[in-house]
Amino acid sequence: MRQLRYLVTVVIALGLICTPVFGQNQSTEKKKEMTSSEGKPDIKESAKTTGTYLQQKKEQYQKKTEEKLHRFEAKVTRLYVRAEKKSAAAREKISRAADRLRKKSEAAKNKLSDLKDSGEEKWDKAKAELDTMLSDLERSYHRTAAKFKD
Repeated sequence: MRQLRYLVTVVIALGLICTPVFGQNQSTEKKKEMTSSEGKPDIKESAKTTGTYLQQKKEQYQKKTEEKLHRFEAKVTRLYVRAEKKSAAAREKISRAADRLRKKSEAAKNKLSDLKDSGEEKWDKAKAELDTMLSDLERSYHRTAAKFKD
């Protein structure tokens, strides 16, 4: 009986020793790749990985924003189409409102262009400004569309 308990204890201990720590997310090879010859983290490799991640994040945001602007322009075009069905006075009001929306859209496109050209330091600020412009653009469109509902 003692031998059986001893054997079970040894098996459990070996299992715990040989099992990797829960939550460990880098293999030994990756750790070796990420360290220099002195055993210190390789700063260049870390920076390259971080830079790549930020670049991908930036590209995804730009693509998503371009799609939003494209959809917005389609909405403004629909406003112009609606204006054609109205009286001359209503058509003039809708056209002026749609023109203001187009100008805001152009400003957002210019900000997006600036965002593409910005470095990592200025990217967060430019992104926040563009997000504000986009939400203002949506609010303005919804107010305008509600005013000129059929």
